[in-house]
Amino acid sequence: MTGIEEALAELREQFLRGAQRRLYEMDELLVQLAEDPDNAELLRDLLRRFHGFAGSGSTYGFPEVSAAGLRGELACSALQGQGGTPSQAALRELGAALDHIRGALLEGPWQAFALLPGPAPSTPTPPPPYDVLVVEDDPLQLETLRIHLGEEGIAVRSAATLEAVKAAIEARLPDGLITDVLLPDGSGYDAVRHLRGRPGGELPATLITSKLTGFLDKVEAAHCGADGFFEKPLDWEALMRRLQHLLERTRVVASRVMYVEDDPGQAAFVSVILESAGYQVRVLDDPARFEAELMVFRPDLILMDVLLPGPSGYDLARYVRQQEQHATLPIVFLTTRGEDQARIDAAQAGGDEHLVKPVTPAVLLSTVAARIERARFLKALLSQDGLTRLLSHSGFMARARAVVVQRVRTPQRPAVWVMLDVDNFKEVNDRFGHPVGDRVLTSLAALLRRRLRQSDTIGRYGGDEFAILLEDLNQEEAMRLVSRLREEFSEQIHRSPEGEVFQVRFSAGLALLAPQVMTLETWRSAADRALYNAKQAGRNRVLSADSAPAQA
Repeated sequence: MTGIEEALAELREQFLRGAQRRLYEMDELLVQLAEDPDNAELLRDLLRRFHGFAGSGSTYGFPEVSAAGLRGELACSALQGQGGTPSQAALRELGAALDHIRGALLEGPWQAFALLPGPAPSTPTPPPPYDVLVVEDDPLQLETLRIHLGEEGIAVRSAATLEAVKAAIEARLPDGLITDVLLPDGSGYDAVRHLRGRPGGELPATLITSKLTGFLDKVEAAHCGADGFFEKPLDWEALMRRLQHLLERTRVVASRVMYVEDDPGQAAFVSVILESAGYQVRVLDDPARFEAELMVFRPDLILMDVLLPGPSGYDLARYVRQQEQHATLPIVFLTTRGEDQARIDAAQAGGDEHLVKPVTPAVLLSTVAARIERARFLKALLSQDGLTRLLSHSGFMARARAVVVQRVRTPQRPAVWVMLDVDNFKEVNDRFGHPVGDRVLTSLAALLRRRLRQSDTIGRYGGDEFAILLEDLNQEEAMRLVSRLREEFSEQIHRSPEGEVFQVRFSAGLALLAPQVMTLETWRSAADRALYNAKQAGRNRVLSADSAPAQA
């Protein structure tokens, strides 16, 4: 196989691996459009995704996918041109186009990648729980792992031998694998190698645990393809933090790449490659708009040429590196300059990689994927609260600030700020001790992660106070959602070290953003005031900022 053929084969695999996720997201968009048919933003998002399939299907040997994608794209365009509320017949037409795309992929020569039908357009099914295969012959260790994983809503399968691992993987590819090194009929290294050798096996999170602590053991773990090595006795907090990050990378929304390039041909070529792999791409041909696009698009990676009209790529990179909030944002230069001095200039300007045109699709995709993954991990370490693994106060406020800026440009998209506070939390600490109080907070954090969307922003605001940003939900929808969370949390059972059973509740206040009126501070204050009113009204309730305040 030639280098070009290998690159195309890799691109086909990337396309198929991302197709199921994109189809699932489109099903969700169609469900939301059926519930909110006047939402023009949903229709535009659906059109863009149909367009992606229309442009990429034939490229990878699926002409029927392109035809169905074009059918959906044209249907969305027609609805945009007509204006008004889409009819049920129009929504069914979009659903039929989605079904044709899914059918064409399932019947094609790449069905070994196990593309499965997503939920029916009329059924808003939440993402299934993560499925982790645990390989451990110590009953106590296995049970402890089950408890920690269960608290995060993760489904657990177990195995004690290498053959059992292989059978479990053949039955269903897991989202994650945690294995001890020493197995009766092989090693955990062999288990990881077997998983990595299966179609799609490069995606699951893999962690190795062992009493072996030598450097060569850790090297072997990395060599076989494991994502992490943890010595026994295990640091449970560190292991769960790493596992959660690895699992979430498979379900995060499509990563955003901003490509600064004034050559339309080059921009189109790179965009097709990246979009075929599931990335959202924003091409910027005018560096004068760089600051505004950086704030609004919020890229996960910047790809740029050096020679541009106006400021050079190096100038733009230096500007990014002067902004503290973009310290972890990867910058990759894609330029015709391949000499050593160009690489030195790129590094001195703050670039992370220097690629030379023409670049093969395989090199481009692997570089972008690796840099985004590394930056996401570093950003999580910097912005996460150590106890709950939610965003820290500063990380949450940075996201809230970006939402306020975005809604100035798109005021029709609602955003709700929710403040949660655990009721009588000091009494829990005083009665049972701070370790028990910490477990109450981590259980609430786990509930929020399980029940909220990937697109929602969740943070530990401070102490026993949490904050949530719910985008694209109106106030009534947010009230219903938070009320359900309150009811579910109040039913959870907590236990003290002595076995005493108790329950805990929370109060919540929420505020709908008014983009033309509110600043970040007034939005936050409105949610905080609503929480105060909920506390004053007797706790264990949810109030909005426009609810009547509690009577003294």
